[in-house]
Amino acid sequence: MLTHLPPRPLTRLIAAALLAAPFTTQAEFDETKVLIEINATDGDAGFHALFDADAWKEVRMNDPDGMKIFDEKGFANLRLQGLTENFFESAEPVCDPEDAEDGEPFVSLAEFIARFPAGEYTLSGKSNEDEQFAGDAELTYNLPAAPDIEASDGAAYVDGEDVVLSWAAGDDLGEKCHDQDLIDAGIIADPAEVAIVGWELVVEPEDDEGIDPLRKFTVQLPPAQTEVTIPAEFIETYMDLNDVSEFKFEVGAIEESNNQTFSEGGFCIVEEEGEECEEEED
Repeated sequence: MLTHLPPRPLTRLIAAALLAAPFTTQAEFDETKVLIEINATDGDAGFHALFDADAWKEVRMNDPDGMKIFDEKGFANLRLQGLTENFFESAEPVCDPEDAEDGEPFVSLAEFIARFPAGEYTLSGKSNEDEQFAGDAELTYNLPAAPDIEASDGAAYVDGEDVVLSWAAGDDLGEKCHDQDLIDAGIIADPAEVAIVGWELVVEPEDDEGIDPLRKFTVQLPPAQTEVTIPAEFIETYMDLNDVSEFKFEVGAIEESNNQTFSEGGFCIVEEEGEECEEEED
């Protein structure tokens, strides 16, 4: 014989349902960033992204058209431990087909722009406690001009003296990636008119093969400062321990929405005043 239970009050049913359902809230990511980076010397462009939140186990990113372009999950013990900050860079094929060697792919700046539309990139994620994260980051086509490093590129410095690198704001994106048609059509901003909010300088040995650990001199500077003295200790350590006398450097122009354009150069250390850097063999 079936036993009919008395009807349960509505309030009790609601309370039971709430207890059975997982508890979720929504919070913002601590940091989100998307940007375009151009290497004017090598002639390539890439899409970069950074996001950060406390102990998450999965994150996805949609472009301004709502298309999912990124999805990451932790598994096994990594999922149990949780992830936090994540930064990634896309591949960076060259802009000019003449620079593509042995059938390597190339992507013109116009094609690159079509792949990564300007606008709001939305992020969503789930923490280890099933808390929902949400955030967004704006991608713009305000691409800063490549820094002019002519004054320092190829310079020779006497051993034991200061190494002073200087640069100036440039006019374009470099001959390999610059696309005047995109500027004339109003698709991207004129690089010469994009305001610089900061510079980044990185210095390291020209040939890093066999150097372990590899140490780099890196500094970020305000827009008004376009000259840096490289510490003698940095140069001398490499000369004494690794017999290094040739160094490479890159200077990046950074604009307000975080897009950045880099120019690469090099310098050498010589024994006496008047000596020149040795020319590289083909």
